[in-house]
Amino acid sequence: MSGFQRSSGFTLLELMITIVVLAVVASFAIPSFQETVLNNRLTAQINETSSLISYARSEASKLRAGVVTVCGSTDSASCSGSAAWETGWVVFRDIDGDRALETADGDQLLKVRGALSGGNSLRVVDLSSDSGNWVQFASNGFPVPSATGNASGTFIICDDRGAARARATVVNVSGQTRLARDSGGTAGVLNDHDGNDISCP
Repeated sequence: MSGFQRSSGFTLLELMITIVVLAVVASFAIPSFQETVLNNRLTAQINETSSLISYARSEASKLRAGVVTVCGSTDSASCSGSAAWETGWVVFRDIDGDRALETADGDQLLKVRGALSGGNSLRVVDLSSDSGNWVQFASNGFPVPSATGNASGTFIICDDRGAARARATVVNVSGQTRLARDSGGTAGVLNDHDGNDISCP
């Protein structure tokens, strides 16, 4: 009887074939996984935006005087005066409605949202007379209309894939929010409060 024992294992050829098969499978799975991560990030950000707008409206309904102002912010303490809200934004009680957080006037900071992750952008269409720089809610919970009388608008979050993958929240004249839908126009692109295709910066 022979003293040699046959050991089982992979040959070099079998190992190479296995590695090639894994590489092919990974090349299909990784882009799909990245797409899922990007979509989930957009969805989480637009849901948080809807929640904060609803919060601002709710806080405004508790006021006897003044408004609740929501605006883009770079320092988490004041309005930046910019239409680019991806740097962060603040929600505060604005007693005199001047869109400036002044504690001496009785203003109170309510919530702060930091910068968006992933390099995503956040823009506001309408709702204010200042090209999307701010939004205000009155004590009845309604958005304060602009100088042109427009009291509805759309919050749009985009990543580098553009409008076809963007997410948006529509705020109607009573201040209620809903997720934007594709109701016509360019296929796969959501529509804003006026029914127009949304766009990304």
